Amino acid sequence: MRVVLVGAELEENIGLRYMASALEASGHAADIVPFNAGRDAAEAVRQVLALRPDVVGLSMVFTSRGREFCRLAADLRDAGFTGHLIGGGHFAALNAERLLADWPAFDSIALGEGEGIITDLAADPDHPERVPGLCYRALDQAILRTPARGNPDTLDALPFPKRTTFHRYFDKPIASVLSSRGCWRDCAFCSINAWYTSGGGRKFRLRSVDNIVREMAELYHAHGVRIFNFQDDNFFLPEPGRAVRRFEELRDGLHAAGVGRIAIAVKARPDSITRDAVRVLDQLGLFRVFLGVENASERGLAALNRHCTVDAILDALRVLNDFDVHVAYNLLMWELDTTLDDLLVNLRFMGRYVENPANFCRAEAYEGTGLAAKLRAAGRLEGDYFGFDYRLRDPRAEALHQIANFAFFDRNFSDDGLHYFNMQVDFMYQLLRRFHPDLVSEGLRADVRNFIKRTNLDTFACLARIYDYAAAADPADTPGLWRFAEKMRQRVDAASEGLRTEGERLIDRIQRLYDERDSPRAGLPVSTADMEEAPGGAAARPAPAQAAEPAAALLQTASVIDWLGLGGRPVPYEDFKRRMADA
Repeated sequence: MRVVLVGAELEENIGLRYMASALEASGHAADIVPFNAGRDAAEAVRQVLALRPDVVGLSMVFTSRGREFCRLAADLRDAGFTGHLIGGGHFAALNAERLLADWPAFDSIALGEGEGIITDLAADPDHPERVPGLCYRALDQAILRTPARGNPDTLDALPFPKRTTFHRYFDKPIASVLSSRGCWRDCAFCSINAWYTSGGGRKFRLRSVDNIVREMAELYHAHGVRIFNFQDDNFFLPEPGRAVRRFEELRDGLHAAGVGRIAIAVKARPDSITRDAVRVLDQLGLFRVFLGVENASERGLAALNRHCTVDAILDALRVLNDFDVHVAYNLLMWELDTTLDDLLVNLRFMGRYVENPANFCRAEAYEGTGLAAKLRAAGRLEGDYFGFDYRLRDPRAEALHQIANFAFFDRNFSDDGLHYFNMQVDFMYQLLRRFHPDLVSEGLRADVRNFIKRTNLDTFACLARIYDYAAAADPADTPGLWRFAEKMRQRVDAASEGLRTEGERLIDRIQRLYDERDSPRAGLPVSTADMEEAPGGAAARPAPAQAAEPAAALLQTASVIDWLGLGGRPVPYEDFKRRMADA
C-alpha cells in the first residue's frame, strides 16, 4: 500500500517521519506532504493526488489548526480521493467522535501513537474494526472504537525516523530527535496526559542511551547533522542524579562514536534543572533551553497544577544564565481564577528578569485537560472543540487580558511576531558562539543581550500601562476599554517595528560574520560597518579619518607602548593626560 502523511513542516515533523519509517519497514510506500497553513491546501491536495495513495493520514496536533485540516480532508474528497482518510494527533484523538460526526470526509481517527496504528491500517484499510486503538465510522455509519493496544513500552524497537531534507543554520543541518515520549507531570493546561491516556499504556518512556547514540551518530556521519533539537516534552528526569548519569552516558557514548562538536536544544521544567546536569549538557553542546516557567505566582502555579515553586524557577534561570545559553520561556498569566494581585506578581517578574526572550498568553482550555474540566464544571466553558473560550471570574483581570491580547496580538502570536523574532536573534547568536567562538566578540554579545532586554522592557512597560488602566477603569465600560486597547495596539506595533529593524541588523551582522569567517577581518571585535549599525546611531560611529590621524601617528612610535602603559608598567592618570597633551 502507498500511504501519504500530511502535516506541518515548519520544522522537521518527527512524528510523521517515525510513521513513515515504520510503514516502510513493513513493506509499504510512505511519502510526506507539507501543510503549513490553510493557504497551502490546494498545493497539498495536488501533491497528495499525484502520489495516488491508498491511505492518507493527517497530523492534527494543534487545536488552532483543526478547521484547516478538516477543510483539507473535505478538499481531498472533492478532488476525487476515494481511499481511507485518517486523522491523528492530540486534537484529533481527543475529539474523535465529534470529528467523525461532523466531517464525513474522515474514515477514522487514531487514538494514540501512530506507528502501529498506521501500519496495521495500511495492511487492511477496508477493515478498520481490526485495527487496535482506532475510532472509526462503520458501514452502518455508527461511530465505534476498537480496544487500544497501548503505546509501545520499548521505544528502541521503533525504526529511526525517515530523513529526507534538513533545515540548515550556518550551513549546518538540524535534525529533531526524541530521547523519550510523554511527561511525568499532569499540568492542568496540557493535553499530553489526556492524549497518552487515550492511547493506553505508560505515558512516560525512555529510549536507551545506546539507541540515541546510534541515531545521532548516523545523522552526524551520514547526513552531516551538527544541530540536534530534542523534542522531548521534558528532556530531564524526575530524579536529578539519574539525569546526570544519563547525560554523562550520552556525552561519553557520542565521543566514542566519533561525534565531534555539536549543538543541542532541549525543553525542560524548572524544577528539573540542576547545575551538575547543565554542566554535562554544556559539555555536550547545549545552546538552547525552552524553560517551562508558565507562571511566577505561587497561587498561579498551584492553579495550573505545575507541582513547581517560584524558588525552583529562579534557581533554574540563575543556573542556565550562568552557562550563558539561550533560555526562552512563556508565561501563562491568565486562568479562570487569576486576580489583579496574581498579574502584578507576574508583571514584576517580567520587569526583574528581562535578560531572556519571553512571551505571555492565557492558559487555553483543550479537550481532555484539567482546565477544560474545571471550566465545564463551573459552567464557564464557551465556544466549541475547535477553540474553547472562557472569561475570568475577576472582571478587572478579564479586562486586562482582553486589552493585552488585542494590543500584543501581532507581537505575541503572528508567525513573524517580535517575541519569536527576539528568540531567533539569540538562537542565531548562540549557534555562532557554539560553532565559531573565534567570531564572537564581547561587543556582539552585548548588543544581542541589549536587544533582548530592550524588547522585554518595552513589553513590560506597555503591560504595566495596561495594568494601571485596568486596575482603575470600570470593567463594564466596553467602549472605553476598546479605545484604550486600540491606543495600546498602535503603541506596541510602532515599537515592534523599530525593534524588529534593530534585530534584523543584528541577524545580518551575525550572518556576515559567518560569511566572512575566512577573511582577514574575521574575529575582529567590531568593524566600521558594525559600529554604524550598533544601537546609538551616529553617536556610535567612529570619528572621521582626518581627526584620528594624530593618534594613529602617535601609535606608530616605539616609545608610546611604554608610556601608554601597554608594556606592563601602569602609568598614573595625571602622567597619562600630560603625555597625551604634549604629544
